[in-house]
Amino acid sequence: MNHFLKRITFVLLFVLPVSVLLGQDLKLPKLFGDHMVLQRDKQVRIWGWSTPGKDLSVTIDGRSTTTNVGEDGKWECMLPAHSAGGPYELVISGDETIQLEDIWFGDVWIAGGQSNMAWNLKSDVDNWQEEVADSDFPQIRFFTVPNTIAFSPKEDVDGGSWLVANPENSPDFSAVAWFFAKHNHLEKDVPVGIIESNWGGTPAEAWTSADRLLELAAYEDETRKVLEPGIDWKSKLEENEQNNQERGKIFNSKEYLNSGVHESDFDDSSWETIQLPNPKDFKDVVWLRKSFDWKGSKKDARLSLGRLTINQTVFINGKKIDGSLHGSVVEIPKGTLKKKNNLIAVRLINTWNNIVTVGMDRELWIEDNDQHLDLAGDWKFSNEIEPPVPEYIRYSQYPTVLFNGMINPIAGYTIQGAIWYQGESNAGRHDVYHELFSTMIGDWRTRWGQGDFPFLFVQLANYMARLDEPSDPDWARLRDAQTKTLALNNTGMAVAIDIGNEVDIHPRNKQDVGKRLWLAADKVAFGEDVVYSGPVYESHQRKDAGVIVTFKEVGSGLKAAGPEITGFAIAGNDKKFYWAEGEIVGKNRIMLKSDKVGEPVHVRYAWANNPACNLYNEEGLPAVPFRTDDWPQQ
Repeated sequence: MNHFLKRITFVLLFVLPVSVLLGQDLKLPKLFGDHMVLQRDKQVRIWGWSTPGKDLSVTIDGRSTTTNVGEDGKWECMLPAHSAGGPYELVISGDETIQLEDIWFGDVWIAGGQSNMAWNLKSDVDNWQEEVADSDFPQIRFFTVPNTIAFSPKEDVDGGSWLVANPENSPDFSAVAWFFAKHNHLEKDVPVGIIESNWGGTPAEAWTSADRLLELAAYEDETRKVLEPGIDWKSKLEENEQNNQERGKIFNSKEYLNSGVHESDFDDSSWETIQLPNPKDFKDVVWLRKSFDWKGSKKDARLSLGRLTINQTVFINGKKIDGSLHGSVVEIPKGTLKKKNNLIAVRLINTWNNIVTVGMDRELWIEDNDQHLDLAGDWKFSNEIEPPVPEYIRYSQYPTVLFNGMINPIAGYTIQGAIWYQGESNAGRHDVYHELFSTMIGDWRTRWGQGDFPFLFVQLANYMARLDEPSDPDWARLRDAQTKTLALNNTGMAVAIDIGNEVDIHPRNKQDVGKRLWLAADKVAFGEDVVYSGPVYESHQRKDAGVIVTFKEVGSGLKAAGPEITGFAIAGNDKKFYWAEGEIVGKNRIMLKSDKVGEPVHVRYAWANNPACNLYNEEGLPAVPFRTDDWPQQ
């Protein structure tokens, strides 16, 4: 994925839109516009700006509310609760008039987080083309808040408009939010509005107000640095954007074709020879070359270079055969390979942080039905074929900057609740995530002024290489911090421990994520009597040389997706965990044993980056990863 910030130039056309604005003193936030969805069955807050002292009338569906503009030029009013339906006109009038059309009442949700929430339908989501073709749902609307960094709270977003769901607009919608919205729309038979406010690669502290971050010891110092007076952030951002544009030119350049670096006869004798796989981090645009003979057939073959980096471009014998993200098994068309002196040339770039890792996670090989050739060993390496990549600072990861630019301007827009998919960028600081995440949720609830509105979030999916032995990684601890956040009122969690991807941090199955979030919403937000969670640890008890674990939220009962239960580990007082055999011994209990643990005291389940775990309830929802110990990370 190209991670460069994109400049968008808007050309103002002097054509009257459906919304008619007469004069320039009376203004609304950009979030209020044609096609918007207002929250049903709740008082709805409307606000804006005008000349101090002016009287205004706000009217929808024949009902009017009056208000007065304050001395600071701000005004607001509360519309009475309205049942689902539409379309309506919303008219704000005084000396001037604003008229908005095609307004509906339904359920409104904030869709926040980082890249897995931002990931849109067209980014190779499972069955995305069929989904887009069938996306003509005129009562589902999306508003996307532009990515905005701000070092003080903004009053309005930088742009955006409400888009009606159809095959033209839906490819750019958040996939998770789309599937969630469809469930809401179809099952409740109401319009649905999604306000997307998300940004890939961002930590939770970026989405939290400075006031609340200053209360957290772990974030106080770095927040104060952001607030330090006298820093010219505008100039820093402009310089950073210039570097970003230059990076884009390098990453997208095809000048290397003129050098012939991808051709078999290119002279790489002066290049460094390195061993692959290689744990070293490289930088800039990396080129790798390797010659090999081939005894296989002339039929189609397959090439694996492991999980190399974010972007790879592969040439064989001068012919481009692949340009993909995150590394993948490459199909080599028949006739490409020859018996002697084949040449693989690979261009590797990391558009995210300019750190290129090579062949870290999977084997390097080429094969067909007749031969398997190991490509590990000597490769020629150079990162001097193309210009050095200029530094790019990800200010979007700084504390409070996205709250300022993307949350504060929309806080107060009446909503049903929020859905959230984030945590990957906080895994390295998992020990403080529970406090941070809980603080962020409380912060948002305070800013919206709607009490403890429903806040539903996705637990991190399985990811990275699967290990043979029990481990204690950051991602497992981050998931545990997410689970602890369920102690907050009106929260729900969608478990995704079974639908991730070993080699891609962005799993393409967003359908199940959206569905599981919806199940949580149906329970938490709407109070329906539904099975919305997989089995949740309740207690454990020693029995002879084993442990009996009792679960709640088992629905119709426990089941294993396979002949044996996997994913459990037990430990004695020596704190060494070993895999345990499991047996379901009742509707909500499992007996665990291990020959290596005579006196077990603690249990862990699905405690790994990418665990092999298969416990579900009969309704098909996966058990929540857990641990019973409080031992420090090993």
